[in-house]
Amino acid sequence: MPELPEVETVRRALESTVIGRTVHAVKLSRTPLRDGGARSLARLLPGRAITALRRHGKFLLIDLDAGHTLLSHLGMSGRWLFERTPPGEPLDHVHVVLEFTDGTALRYQDPRRFGMARVMKTSALAADPSLASLGPDPIAEPPTGAGLFARSRGARTAVKLFLLDQRRIAGIGNIYASEILHRAGVDPRRRAGTVRAHEWDRIAAGIITVLGEAIDRMGTTFSMYRTLWGEAGGYGERLRVYDRAGEPCRTCGAPVRHIVQGQRSTYLCAVCQPRGATALASGATPSRLARRAGARAAAATRPAPRPPARPRAAAPGPGRGRASRPAAPRRKG
Repeated sequence: MPELPEVETVRRALESTVIGRTVHAVKLSRTPLRDGGARSLARLLPGRAITALRRHGKFLLIDLDAGHTLLSHLGMSGRWLFERTPPGEPLDHVHVVLEFTDGTALRYQDPRRFGMARVMKTSALAADPSLASLGPDPIAEPPTGAGLFARSRGARTAVKLFLLDQRRIAGIGNIYASEILHRAGVDPRRRAGTVRAHEWDRIAAGIITVLGEAIDRMGTTFSMYRTLWGEAGGYGERLRVYDRAGEPCRTCGAPVRHIVQGQRSTYLCAVCQPRGATALASGATPSRLARRAGARAAAATRPAPRPPARPRAAAPGPGRGRASRPAAPRRKG
């Protein structure tokens, strides 16, 4: 599923491309998307001009004049594609086409149809069930360790599932949760309520760093995600643990492990992310732990020192060795 960096990449591309364009006509496929709300597009969008592009978590908000907003979610496999001229061959799985008055078009393609597109009053967005339950957006409101620590008190869920809960933080998904916790040196199986304040400081810093780096490289593509121009995201080659089971950790070289949490894949390094609430209480950082692990591994591969040679016993010589018995005196006569 496209996560915050992928949706932000699409938002930025749309912002630089479609603002000011006016919708001439809307075409819909016969197979509806998950909520059926796309039917409102054909009735409300013609004649409307796009005025702004916003995002909250994984939701795109395309503002139009006359106080309307097109609310979009990419689901599992959705993507918006901008075209200056009609494609030579019809694209499969296109469910929405916005034709602009200048001859360009914006197409929504979604093979699995889990995405969403519906038009509503901008003033009603805050009360919409899809948005009302979302937590703060970590790009618009960067998290702090103190804030995450306070929100996690008493939480019995695993810290990775805590990060995935859209009611707590909007936009973090499976890929980036694994990467954030690896950067922070926190085992994803730890209960969120046991994570200490200084560890939440590292997690908050990891959220800002990882999401920022992924946005700069236009997100991560494993199969279906593409940018507005049909390009794959470039962050996959920077992933430290996700989808790298059995491969060496990019920090310490230990093999990356794969486990399942909440029916989703989790990837971690047992060296960089030691299990146990007190594993890093001594102040050791993940990088220090990795250096220690590397030193231990290097020591394990060195040949064992040979024991010192035992000194040879000196050969018996004159006056050495076992004392000889004195010769018995000869008898006379």
